[in-house]
Amino acid sequence: MWLYAFLKAIAWPLFKMYHRLEVHGTENMKTFPYIVVGNHVSNLDPIYIATFYPKPLHFMAKRELFKSRGMRFLLTQLGAFPVNRSGHDLGAVKHALRLLKQKASIGLFPEGTRTKRFLEGDFKQGAAFFAIKSGVPVLPAAIFGTDCAMPKGKRMVRPAKVRILYGQALYPKEGETAEMFGERIKEALLVLINEGEKRGWVCQTSHSE
Repeated sequence: MWLYAFLKAIAWPLFKMYHRLEVHGTENMKTFPYIVVGNHVSNLDPIYIATFYPKPLHFMAKRELFKSRGMRFLLTQLGAFPVNRSGHDLGAVKHALRLLKQKASIGLFPEGTRTKRFLEGDFKQGAAFFAIKSGVPVLPAAIFGTDCAMPKGKRMVRPAKVRILYGQALYPKEGETAEMFGERIKEALLVLINEGEKRGWVCQTSHSE
């Protein structure tokens, strides 16, 4: 993944400067790997989370993005792998579990698509399933400001303030089903989102706080 490391080295200072990006809660990262679970408000989310994550992070991405040869090469080099969102994708499940077995971290957006507000009803249980099967803990991450930096339907990236907030890692309990563990993951992510909103981490298009 030489291209991943190269682009990350370039992107880190650019994002830090252009969006004055802040990362909070890194003290919760103690042992790797993790299954990183986040809210999804912009196409920038996986790029920014992966750039400031200490290790390579493999995101699930919708299969449609891999149609062209160029995009397929780029996404594969960046560690992403395709998933069919319309049904149970056994190939994507096996690939994710194989990565976790190899001590690699994966990233998921449980809502399945970009949303302006966190959709609790659309929360999928993939992260809980992977954690139970692999023993790898789930690390919740809430991102703020990317929906203003690049709103849905826009291509230009604006100079908005961006922040990432990590919560404490979550482990499945003995006898806990994916649905039960998924509810705990959802609640932990909601706590982070609410915390960010209380701190006033809303979209900012200017360089004034």
